[in-house]
Amino acid sequence: MQWDGLTDREQFGGMYLAERDRFADLARDADWDGVFGVLEEHPEWAGVPRPGNRSGFAPLHQAAWHGAGFAVVSRLIAHGAWRTQRARDGRRPVDVARERGHTRLVDLLTPVAVRRLPAPPEALERHFHALLRENTGRCLERTEHLLPPLSPLTEGLDVRVVFPVVGMMGGFTYHLEDDHLRVHGHSRMDWDQGQYYRVTPEGWSRI
Repeated sequence: MQWDGLTDREQFGGMYLAERDRFADLARDADWDGVFGVLEEHPEWAGVPRPGNRSGFAPLHQAAWHGAGFAVVSRLIAHGAWRTQRARDGRRPVDVARERGHTRLVDLLTPVAVRRLPAPPEALERHFHALLRENTGRCLERTEHLLPPLSPLTEGLDVRVVFPVVGMMGGFTYHLEDDHLRVHGHSRMDWDQGQYYRVTPEGWSRI
């Protein structure tokens, strides 16, 4: 799965931007056959918003907004869409469904924690974000990115997320292990090697 935190649309390539805009349009217009057609080719896009991340609405937020059927919502979740994902205003899909009066979707959209983050989770996420800031060669200072939350990692037994960073020619891949977060920093040239990190609620270190 991909976390797209980039907030500047000008940083996206033309063809890629057009593809992502089309995908966002399909979800906005509740064209679910079209959405699932794109996800067959790009399964990592199940949680991405429109490029530029203005509202932060991902496909599952749009499904909640439209009051999509159980089959559509279940299929998005099966594709890896995150029930914990928050829009820019802080709303999760379940919050959108509740506000729109689609109460039949509330149970289905309520996040279920399959795994727990090492406690306290706030400290774990704080150290994870510190690691990202310190190991991007100032890329996050030059180009704004919304840093990824860790809550989606609780939604499956082995959720793995890629966070691309403009300027790195790569980014970070991360997942939960037994008592810590394992992070792999990589570029296109050293994807199989790169640098590995271990993050706990007490801090982070290179492996």
